[in-house]
Amino acid sequence: MSDLGLSNTRGRLRRRRRTPGWLGLTALAVFSLAIGPGIADPRPSAASAAEASGLGKYSRDWALSNGDPANTRATTRTPISSRNVKNLKVKWRLPLEGKPTFAGIMASNPIVAGDTVYLINLDSDVTAVDKETGKVRWKHEFDSPTVGPNGVAYAHGLLFGTTFTGAFALDPKTGRTVWSRELIAADQGGIDVAPQVYDGTVVISTVPSTFGKYVPGSMGTIFALDAATGTTKWNFNTVKDGDLWGHPEINSGGGTWFAPALDGHGRIFLSVANPAPLPGTPEYPNGSSRPGPDLYTNCLVVLDSGTGKLLWYQQTAPHDLRDYDLQDPPIITTAKIGGVRTEIVVVAGKMGKAFAYRADDGTPLWTLPVGTHLNDEGPLPNDPVTVLPGILGGVETPMALADGRVFVPWVDQPAKLSAIGGLELPDNAKGRGGLTAADVATGKVLWQRDLPQMALGAATVANDVVFTATYDGRVFGFSTATGDLLWTSTARAGINAFPAVSGNLLLVGAGAPGLSGSPVPELIAYSL
Repeated sequence: MSDLGLSNTRGRLRRRRRTPGWLGLTALAVFSLAIGPGIADPRPSAASAAEASGLGKYSRDWALSNGDPANTRATTRTPISSRNVKNLKVKWRLPLEGKPTFAGIMASNPIVAGDTVYLINLDSDVTAVDKETGKVRWKHEFDSPTVGPNGVAYAHGLLFGTTFTGAFALDPKTGRTVWSRELIAADQGGIDVAPQVYDGTVVISTVPSTFGKYVPGSMGTIFALDAATGTTKWNFNTVKDGDLWGHPEINSGGGTWFAPALDGHGRIFLSVANPAPLPGTPEYPNGSSRPGPDLYTNCLVVLDSGTGKLLWYQQTAPHDLRDYDLQDPPIITTAKIGGVRTEIVVVAGKMGKAFAYRADDGTPLWTLPVGTHLNDEGPLPNDPVTVLPGILGGVETPMALADGRVFVPWVDQPAKLSAIGGLELPDNAKGRGGLTAADVATGKVLWQRDLPQMALGAATVANDVVFTATYDGRVFGFSTATGDLLWTSTARAGINAFPAVSGNLLLVGAGAPGLSGSPVPELIAYSL
């Protein structure tokens, strides 16, 4: 494999002349958020966390990959609602450029700061786009292919992102490099995560794999970098004790896919991925090269945001044999537990379950299975057996939280696994999915909608509408209260990227191969 690192850390900058807007934005109407039973505020610490994040005036925009530091993926600062969502139409389309991989060209969340949309493709190339017209203002080419989901974040007056092997900060007005850092050698793993930013700190994670192949002896590490300089403030190894469970010549694991959550009380919440090899090898069936629970893989890990010190953890799939990452971005909220207002954290993963814990000490509160479950626990036989969720199933992409409800997108995609390794995947055309809404205080299902294809477009809430998208390129808007279908649209490529909402715009990246023979990758801006 060729070196995919930052051979030119400054990249190549292409500048476009700014084009005046051709259509004025509709005057914004700000809706109040109706609070559901048992919930006082779905983002209890959002104000303090946003202040610490350095978002400033852009805290009203979608300046972080999941919208806010609590990862709620919900906004009330938009006129889009159930009353008018049927009027959403395409305002502009931006062709997506890049070298297609099995994941496509784009597998991340666009962000918005002021009058500019920022996006990153799977070559780690960053583009700034006029929010009103869709015209490119500048493009910074890193040419550093990655698997994704990656992403960018705007805070402290800088634009932060990652390449396959490092992190960078750009001037958001010009795209020029402010700083760049190498964090991992290309033959030791990579970086697939969008940054989180708080208190002058940028949090990034490495993963111990290179395009789906785990590197023996490598492990995921969390880095907290100085936002102004890129220097390391602290780091945390996601493999306990760093010994790779006694066999570093065989094993690897850990790291994170998605941005962590902040609660405004000095805690940072990270969801850690799986151990490897899995399910096992002929010499070490059923993961016997890594005996025990394989901490801290498949864990919700909570650290002191200032020091990186471990506060608590909860493991959801000990000694994982099925690639059941707990990878989804954690969400911070409050709920009445036993009549007492309590800060909680909700997280989900590829095991097809969502979990809720007390944020202060990790006490389990509820577990919510979604989708179909088959042969998903215990040792595997030597002969292949069908497993659901498969390694491309479960809760693959981010949830959303609003109005006392958590919205969980899920995928039913089986796989055949055996104790000694090997993998058989079905045709993506046969994958299915759904969206489940549950009471965040209890985990009780409120409604569920089955979808005709894999739900890989996350969940995103605008007032009382929840959006999701499927791999075949369809975008759906449902009532948050009832699950009724309110709006749908079809892109010209598959979707495994995540929508953002800013003002009267819904931004959707359609950059996956999908099921079409000739996809047209593009970022679509829908407007009222």
